[in-house]
Amino acid sequence: MSLFGPLRSWAKNSPTVQRWRERRYHLFEELCALRPADRIIDVGAGWGAALERFNTTNPIVAVDLNPDDSGWLSAANVTVVRGDATALPFEDAEFDVAFSNSVIEHVPKDRWPAFASEIRRVAHGYFVQTPNRYFPIEPHYQVPFFQFLPERLRRALNRRFTLGWQPKGHWEEINLLSSADLRRLFPDAEIHRERLLGFTKSLIAVRSR
Repeated sequence: MSLFGPLRSWAKNSPTVQRWRERRYHLFEELCALRPADRIIDVGAGWGAALERFNTTNPIVAVDLNPDDSGWLSAANVTVVRGDATALPFEDAEFDVAFSNSVIEHVPKDRWPAFASEIRRVAHGYFVQTPNRYFPIEPHYQVPFFQFLPERLRRALNRRFTLGWQPKGHWEEINLLSSADLRRLFPDAEIHRERLLGFTKSLIAVRSR
């Protein structure tokens, strides 16, 4: 039985969520002073809902372990590369800007430094967004304070129910980051906050060029 099916469907199809993503994309344009000719690397592109959906101008290299190039990644300005974000196959400063949206929390904690180092290495500037660990609702399982429950209990709930984006029985270890985590991993960045109802919903590490 799915307790959160309607919520999951809303999050996937809602115009509200699309507006949030579009607002974040425009924040990326502003904070990184994006120019039409800038070459962008999208680290953990998924199906392109956060960047490629809104950008049909800049040359974009979309990197993902399992990219979905059936939709927005099939655009003419996008080149898809299957690759590991902790060992990117590119030269130092090969890109003007690196973009990463809700990816680092899916990387094992012991690989966070490698992920951050690669982002900082391959691009002059970067924009790395991640959900805030201390936001009341865990965004993947969509259960209040789920991230603070003991792992044994989290796994037990996942075995019994479909929670948020996570199907019943399909466990994924997700490690949300705090602002202190981001500052440690990206010491040359400014930390920006996205807020919802007065709470910090997500954190963004930005290095301008």
